Amino acid sequence: MELQTLVRFTVLSASVATLVACSSADSGTTATPATPTAITISGSIFASDVNGATVTAKKISDGSTVGGPIDTNPDGTYSMDVLDTDLATDLVIESTGGLFNDEETGGIGIQAGNMSAFVAGGTLAAGDSVHVTPDSTIHADLITKHSKTPAEAQSAFFKAFAHNIDTSVDPVDVTDPVSFNADDASRHAGWRAAVYSRLANTLTLAPADQFDMFAAMAQDLSDDDTLNGVTIYENMGATGFGVNEDILDKYIAAAGSFTMAEAANLKVTYAPPMMNAHGKNQFTLTITDTAGSPVTGLVGGTDLKVMPMMYMADRTHATPIGDIVETNPGVSGVYNVTVYYLMPSRMQMNTVTMGTWDLKVMANMKTVHFYPNITMAMGDTVRSDPRLLGITDTIINMDGLPVARPYNIFRDADPVLQGGGTNYDFDIFISPMETMMSFPALIVGEQLASGMGGTPLDVTSVDIDVNVNDGGWDTNSDQDNRDGTWTLNTLQLNSGANEIKIKVIVNGETKTTDGKAVDPDVNDFTPFTVTAP
Repeated sequence: MELQTLVRFTVLSASVATLVACSSADSGTTATPATPTAITISGSIFASDVNGATVTAKKISDGSTVGGPIDTNPDGTYSMDVLDTDLATDLVIESTGGLFNDEETGGIGIQAGNMSAFVAGGTLAAGDSVHVTPDSTIHADLITKHSKTPAEAQSAFFKAFAHNIDTSVDPVDVTDPVSFNADDASRHAGWRAAVYSRLANTLTLAPADQFDMFAAMAQDLSDDDTLNGVTIYENMGATGFGVNEDILDKYIAAAGSFTMAEAANLKVTYAPPMMNAHGKNQFTLTITDTAGSPVTGLVGGTDLKVMPMMYMADRTHATPIGDIVETNPGVSGVYNVTVYYLMPSRMQMNTVTMGTWDLKVMANMKTVHFYPNITMAMGDTVRSDPRLLGITDTIINMDGLPVARPYNIFRDADPVLQGGGTNYDFDIFISPMETMMSFPALIVGEQLASGMGGTPLDVTSVDIDVNVNDGGWDTNSDQDNRDGTWTLNTLQLNSGANEIKIKVIVNGETKTTDGKAVDPDVNDFTPFTVTAP
C-alpha cells in the first residue's frame, strides 16, 4: 500500500475507532466499522494516445487527491487504486502533461495540456475504465470550473455536440492502421478526438493549443449553453474566424470533412453532394485496395452495404436506403448511392444540434465510417410533414405496445419536375417503418414487419390519390415504379408555388396524419410545396 493511502487509511481507522468508543459509552455495544477496500480502475488519456501524462483522481467536493499521481504508459493507458469509500463520491480524473501525436498535422511528440473526465459517485466498480478525451474534458470543465450540475453539464454538452459522454469506451487513433480492426464505438470515439485536431488547425491554432481550446469551448458553452466562438477568439487569438462566426458551424464542418477511410486492404472515398441536405441524398463511394486498384463488381445490399445511423440524446435510428449501383459495372469501382435522410444534423438558424449521422459502409465484410454534416434542405418540401400513420396498421414498439405505423414520403425526382408547360410529372418515394432500424420501400407484393413481434403486413395493394391546388382529387394519376418510387403523372401546375396533397391507401386503408379514423380533407393527406417554372 502506498504511503499516502496508508496514512489516509490509518487516520480513517482512528476516527472510526473514536466514534465507536463514544457510542459504546452510551449504548454499551460496539459496532465493527467497515474496512475500506482499494479498488483498481484503469483507462487511457487520449488526444491521441498521451504518453507520460500525470494522472490523479480527485474529489470534486474539496479537491483532495484520492488516487495517483501515476504516469501513463506509451499507449496512453493508466491504472490506479482508489478506496471504495472515495468512489462513492463524485470524482474527476485529471491529466497533465505528456506527449501525443497530432492526427491532423502528423506532428510527433507534441506537449499535451490539461484533460479531465467527470465520474459520478457510485458508478465505478473494480475493473471499470475511465477514458479521458477532449469531449470528456469539456464536459468535466462545465462541472468543475463553471459550477454546472452533472445534469446541466450533460444537457449543455449534448445541445452543442449531439452525443452524451461515455468514458467507458476506449478510443483508438483512426489514422493508425492498427485501429482498422477496432469496434465501432472505439473508432467513433477516436474520430471525435481527430475532429478537435482538425478544428484547431482550421482555427490556425498549433496542435498543442487545442487543450486550451477545450477549456475555452467549455467557458463559451457555460454562459448560455451555446457555442458562438467569442471566448475562443478573445482568449486565444484564433484567426480562423471572426468574433461573430459560429464555432459550432466550424466544428460540424470539421466533423463532416473526413471523406476518406481505410479498413485492412480497403480504401473508401466518400463524395457527398454539393448540397448535402436531408431528404433524398445521392453521393458516390469510390472503393479501391490500398494500392489504388478499383474494387469492382460489388452488389448493393450484399457485398456493399450502406447503413446510416442517427445518434440522438434519447434514441438511435436508421433511415431509408435507395439503390447502390456501380457507375460502370465491373470496371470503375465507383458506386452511386441513394439515402433518404429523415432529418438534418442541425436545424438551420438554431444552436441546437439534432444528432450525429454515422454513415457506416461495409464492403467485402470490411467496415469504414463517415460522419456527414447533413444540412437542412431549403425551399420546396423534401419530406412530407406531417407523416401519415396507419389506423389498424400498427407496429409493436420497444415497450411492447402497439403504435401506428409511420409512412415517410420523400420528394424523389431530380430535377424536381419532369415535363413542361403546365403538365408535369412529380416523383415520390414511400418508406413505411418496421422498427427504428428498418425503413423499407413500399412495394406491392412485399411483406412489412410490424415492430417487435407484431403481425407482419402483406402489401397487396397501394393507391396514391393526388390533389393539386385544391382542384379536386385525382385517383388515376399514380404510376408504380416497383421500387418504392411512384410517379404522379401529368399534374396541372401553375407557374410558381403549388400545393400537392397526397393520400396513401394501403390494402384499402387510407393513412391519416394522426392515426385516427379518416376525416375527409382534414387528416387523410399530407402536403408538398412544389415550385414550377
